[in-house]
Order: sequence, then structure tokens, then C-alpha cells
Amino acid sequence: NRPDPLIHLNKNGTSEGWIQFVKTLASLDADTYVPGHGELQTKADIEKRLSDTEAKRAKIQKLGAEGKSLDEIKKEVGDPAGPPPGGRGPAFPTFTETVYQELAKK
Repeated sequence: NRPDPLIHLNKNGTSEGWIQFVKTLASLDADTYVPGHGELQTKADIEKRLSDTEAKRAKIQKLGAEGKSLDEIKKEVGDPAGPPPGGRGPAFPTFTETVYQELAKK
């Protein structure tokens, strides 16, 4: 239901790991996917989400290499300002924040 993947860095998740997993998922001989949350997904849905995520990660990486701050990158990639809608449950880092933290460690 989120526009970007939710990655748990504190559980050793990574954006690159997510991308590799979804590439494997998309390679399965399946037309419909049943996620743990949300609506059924088609192969085209999975492939689009993968493509969009790869493009966003590459853009975050490029902007970080240019020396942009996290706030500048969030603005450039179009992250919404403020907390995510819904107001329920914990506030997890955005995909942009997660990728930025990952790349800062390298």
C-alpha cells in the first residue's frame, strides 16, 4: 500500500537485498502474486514496482555522490513532507532515508 518498499535496516534488510529478492520473485512462472499485505499483484505490477524502485535508488545514490543532504535528496525525489498518512503504528524511515543511511555506511 506504500509507494516505496519498507526496509527494516535494524533487521539487516537492505534496498539492494529487496531489489534482488523482487527480481527473483518476478522471474517465477506466475501471473498473480499474493503479498502479505494489500491487494493481489500481477507480474506487471511487480515488474513496475521493481523498475520504479531501482530508478529511485539510483537517483538517491547519484544525488548522494554529488554531496546532497538527505533533505535535499528527499525534496528532489519527491518524498512527501511530514509523517506518512494514516497516523497508525510506528513511523518507519522512508525508502529515501533507508537508502541514504545504507550508502553512508559504504
